[in-house]
Amino acid sequence: MGDLLQMEKYCLMEIEEYGAKHGWVAPMTQEDREFFAYFRSVFKRYNITPSKATRLEYDFVTRVAESEFYLQKAKT
Repeated sequence: MGDLLQMEKYCLMEIEEYGAKHGWVAPMTQEDREFFAYFRSVFKRYNITPSKATRLEYDFVTRVAESEFYLQKAKT
């Protein structure tokens, strides 16, 4: 049983090493978290449910959120 656990740890280390070399997604930054919070608020503002949004609605919310969020960042 111990050998199996050791083998799993070794395999996991190899997978993580491969992912690090080939660009796994990095943890979200503070700005990323702020943007996603703002993104969700835009969905609420226009009364759109993300999981039920059409492509047009989703694209609209994305454009509004990006333009407003980064405009606010530029002003500060």
